[in-house]
Amino acid sequence: MQSIVERRPVAVTLGIGAGIVALAVFSRLVLEPLFPQLTQSGIGLVLNWLFVAFSIGLVAWLGWWGKIRLTARVNRRALVYLLPFAAIVFLPVVFGMAVPEVSLVEGEIRPAWLTVVLIVVGVALGAAISEELLYRGVLLRVLEPRGRLFAGVLTATLFGLTHVSQIILGGPAVEWLVSIILIIPMGIGLAAVAFRLESLWPLVVWHLAVDVTALHAASMPTGYIVALVALTIISGVMGIWLLRKDDQVARLATAHDAVDTVVQPKIL
Repeated sequence: MQSIVERRPVAVTLGIGAGIVALAVFSRLVLEPLFPQLTQSGIGLVLNWLFVAFSIGLVAWLGWWGKIRLTARVNRRALVYLLPFAAIVFLPVVFGMAVPEVSLVEGEIRPAWLTVVLIVVGVALGAAISEELLYRGVLLRVLEPRGRLFAGVLTATLFGLTHVSQIILGGPAVEWLVSIILIIPMGIGLAAVAFRLESLWPLVVWHLAVDVTALHAASMPTGYIVALVALTIISGVMGIWLLRKDDQVARLATAHDAVDTVVQPKIL
């Protein structure tokens, strides 16, 4: 028997997106009065791991460990498609990195090494696990029967829009709007790559790496921004081309199967 996720893929996808936003609102409304000493970064960290628990719980409920390619071997020939994404990881390295100031509790002072551990384990790892399991895992697979291009565009759009949690946690709206411009084409490219890798783990590792380096970017000069936008456009165009190609192949296969069903061989 199919689950509701498979019977109503679009409705469930949009519902999960709304639920993520609602969870962000609920977390701030509950955590701020209960723990007034927490900074916005502290609330964000708690919310980050609530998303992790939700994503893992959803996969466990569906029993989709294999379907979302957590147990499959990596298609090494497809790793070439990760090149533009790998370049994004190294942009902060090229333009300069530094340990940012991150405070979870008001007035807290911590050594630089502890801040790095917090960013890598607390922030980047949590985001890599939850977002890849959800967007390139469950939602991409459940929408795939509607067409890979449709699945890639919808999951990427949702991926960008749900980052509105940045505003909910006190971030500026301008940053969210800019992030949407970058996240949606990048998400389309990641969807196309996810279908080819045959394993979700390379994307989890990439997501972890890109978040770690981005959060350690010392500054974002014009050269950095131009390179980031260019790589994002390349990944988006590549993703649309690959996903359209996949859909064309699927339509041809369906048409071929239909012909085989209608035209039966003559029995002598």
